[in-house]
Amino acid sequence: MKTVFSFVLCALLAMTYWAETAHAITPKDMLQVAIRQVTQLKIMKQTDSLFHSPTNGIEECCARSALECFNSQMLNIPTSNKELQNKLHKTLRKNMTVTSVDRCTVEEKARVKCQPCNSYPMIDSHEFMKNLLSLLQKAFILLP
Repeated sequence: MKTVFSFVLCALLAMTYWAETAHAITPKDMLQVAIRQVTQLKIMKQTDSLFHSPTNGIEECCARSALECFNSQMLNIPTSNKELQNKLHKTLRKNMTVTSVDRCTVEEKARVKCQPCNSYPMIDSHEFMKNLLSLLQKAFILLP
């Protein structure tokens, strides 16, 4: 009985210590992770692969839609580092990442008609990744 009590006490102390020292992930942290993953992902040279890419001129209230467009094609980007590619895909899907790029109110979004992904111009994978990086950096700068 004393052993079980000691174990429970140690577990509670460990959880308390972890809760006190754990770093809460902020939206800026999440965007920094995504930006780092994009810059680390090495794209293989392939001229026959083209992707629909939102450009730098997307409407502010369409940033969420643009992020979803990028992410819908992410796993098709030619790279030798599939593990990092999968991590980036998951990071871009996370709610905190999505809400970090989406700075508009419901009313503002209702007034804007965002382009469907397949209406964006087709570009090569290097430009695609540059445009994604630009979107993430812009969202990072706009966060408080």
